[in-house]
Amino acid sequence: MFDFADRVKNLPPYGLARTEPLKEEARRKGLDLIDLTIGSPDLRPPKAVIDALKEALEDPKTSYHRYSPFKGLPEFREAVATWYKRRFDVTLDPEKEILPVVGSKEGLEKIALALLNKGDVALVPSPAYPAYLGAVHLVEGAPYEMPLLPQNDFLPDLDAIPPEIARRARYLLFNYPNNPTGASEASFYEKALAFCAKHDVLCVSDIAYSELALDPGVTGRSIFQLPGAKEIAIEFQSFSKTYSMAGWRVGFVAGRADVIDALMRIKTNCDFSVWPAIQRAAARILTGPQECVEFYREKYRERRDAALAGLERLGWWALRPKAGMYVWIRVPSTYGSSTEFVRDVLMGTGVAMTPGIGFGRYGEGYVRIALVEEKARIEEAFQRVAEWAGVAR
Repeated sequence: MFDFADRVKNLPPYGLARTEPLKEEARRKGLDLIDLTIGSPDLRPPKAVIDALKEALEDPKTSYHRYSPFKGLPEFREAVATWYKRRFDVTLDPEKEILPVVGSKEGLEKIALALLNKGDVALVPSPAYPAYLGAVHLVEGAPYEMPLLPQNDFLPDLDAIPPEIARRARYLLFNYPNNPTGASEASFYEKALAFCAKHDVLCVSDIAYSELALDPGVTGRSIFQLPGAKEIAIEFQSFSKTYSMAGWRVGFVAGRADVIDALMRIKTNCDFSVWPAIQRAAARILTGPQECVEFYREKYRERRDAALAGLERLGWWALRPKAGMYVWIRVPSTYGSSTEFVRDVLMGTGVAMTPGIGFGRYGEGYVRIALVEEKARIEEAFQRVAEWAGVAR
């Protein structure tokens, strides 16, 4: 019998896959599943992006069925530069400072490949999008989990990082508006950039939810709005949440030119970039009218409010998300683990949540729900949970 590589044998289960066996068990029992686990938007992509894809498919003069250039289409990279200028008043060089990725998840893996040797440290928030930790484990790096705690407003305490860890760190990764907590705190960016400059660490910003502000006065921010950021930072953005294009697998990374070049060299050995027809469609929506984004915001806003109303009726604590598409909920004290709680709720109600432990060690004691069902369905979910918990309507 052949053996697998240590990187596979030591790779922890992916956090968002933890509930799959439980959901299958619930389906076998005939439960009507309300699945609030994975942040896979149920909303349809904008008509403009679908029309642009159709045009690319039907245009006999184009070569959209051939391999993409390794660096992606020039029109896509130029569209990203245009978006950054319009959205953040940031100037980027589309030739040297922008690269398409097959969704930001793929880009996160490539940055770990580019920067980490075996045992090298990456500073990763906890709880966090599970791919942050998974990418580090996959290349046999050493993730240092920075706790996001209520007493710190779910912000990393950079001053608490031990000096020996800071010396070994290769990059600092963070995400605001945040997944999974929903926290939105732009003031952290200055602290992160100063820390990275002091310790010669690459600053990695993930703004996948920058366009999904839910409260007045809340807005996403780019790390490149800070002076000197392009010398020490890169930034990921995805079409998955902003434009409900999760299955299209398209995003981009921007910033420090030598890091972009390193990522491109890795990608030339792994793939031929994003399908050109999708790049063309993505470029169209990125530079076109953005009314669709406000439509998505309003949908997530009303769903969030429905979930918070249900949680208030239950008497369960949750962080009110200022942005994004998730609600972070504290597990009742009668439960020993988030996994146990998720299983009991699912088998008792058919409502599926994600245990907080799947987002890192500091996620234990919480669960996350994704607002990926219509408002009425979310209201039904919490009605079921209230009945299961013995709470009167």
